[in-house]
Amino acid sequence: MFALTDGEHLALLPSAQDHKRIGEGDTGPNTGGMGAYSPVSIATPELLNRVEAAILKPTLRAMAERGTPYKGMLYAGLMIREDGTPSVVEFNCRFGDPEAQVVLPLLGDGIEQALWAIAAGEAWQLADPVDKARAAVTTVIAAPGYPDAPKKGAEISLAGDTGPDGLLFHGGTVLESGRLRVSGGRVLSATGLGADVAAAHAASLDLVCRITFEGMVYRRDIAWRELARARAS
Repeated sequence: MFALTDGEHLALLPSAQDHKRIGEGDTGPNTGGMGAYSPVSIATPELLNRVEAAILKPTLRAMAERGTPYKGMLYAGLMIREDGTPSVVEFNCRFGDPEAQVVLPLLGDGIEQALWAIAAGEAWQLADPVDKARAAVTTVIAAPGYPDAPKKGAEISLAGDTGPDGLLFHGGTVLESGRLRVSGGRVLSATGLGADVAAAHAASLDLVCRITFEGMVYRRDIAWRELARARAS
């Protein structure tokens, strides 16, 4: 869960879930994140209200009472028990990666305006986005050997543009003599937008198919839990 706050008031952002394991079906070693999707259907209005009332607001009050009020982005990593009880795994003062690649595209320019206002101590609100896309999925494309010993230097080819439903985020890339090359473990994040997670997943994989470099590694099943829940319903 993500909340934008001025230390007293807060605005919840779309929920997201990432996939840490390198292999499909959540197998293999942990990574920094092989993809993410937003929103998450188990983050119901009831759960969001519970997280806000029982976790986020008390945290902000406690920080203010200690003389260290917090302003900015508050990231609460949660595990949800079967009975719906949220448990805090971690707090971060950032958007998170690859979660940012699915949350930010759903917010539009309003998030930037709100962040500037909070930093300046001005009145703020989180404006509704102009883009009406309701879901986003990002697929991380990694270098061969990632996460243990990623192989760098391969030339990256991009076929065509991203299209209206795609966004391509650069991570481990470098431009050398006019050629784009791999320079890190997690190379690119291919984000697809859509009316629902299934459409966003398809758009993400369509963008992945336009990218090639030797040994590229990625998962085809990002958001598999959400897709399974949608099929079941």
